[in-house]
Amino acid sequence: MERKYLFGIEDGGRTAGMVSYFFVIGWSIGYFGFHQPNKTKLSAFHLRQSLFLYLTFIILWFGSSLIANAMGQSSGMMSLFYFRIFLTVAFVFLWVSGLNAASNAEEKPIPVLGQIAQNVFAFI
Repeated sequence: MERKYLFGIEDGGRTAGMVSYFFVIGWSIGYFGFHQPNKTKLSAFHLRQSLFLYLTFIILWFGSSLIANAMGQSSGMMSLFYFRIFLTVAFVFLWVSGLNAASNAEEKPIPVLGQIAQNVFAFI
C-alpha cells in the first residue's frame, strides 16, 4: 500500500518536527498532518520535545502568578517580573535549540527537559 504524504512531501519526519515547534497550531499540523500518515522516529521525537517544552512553560508562567498572588501583590511583583524575564529567555533558548535540531534532522534533546520529555510522552 502506498503512503500518502501531506502536500506530497516525503522527508523522514523533518517537516513534522520543525512545524511542531510553532505552538498549538504548528504542533497540531505536525501531529495530525505529517506524523499520523507517516509515523517516523524523528517526528515523534520532536513532537514530544515541543509538547513538553510548551506545557512546562505554561505551567511555570501561570503557576508563578498563582504563587505571587498567594504571597500578596506588593511583596512578589518585582521578583515575579524578574522570574518571568528569566523564564522567557530560557524558553526562547530551549525553543531555538529544539528548532535547530529539528531543522538539521537530529534527535538531539533540548537541554534540561529533553530526556524527561521522552519519558513522559513515550506514547507519542
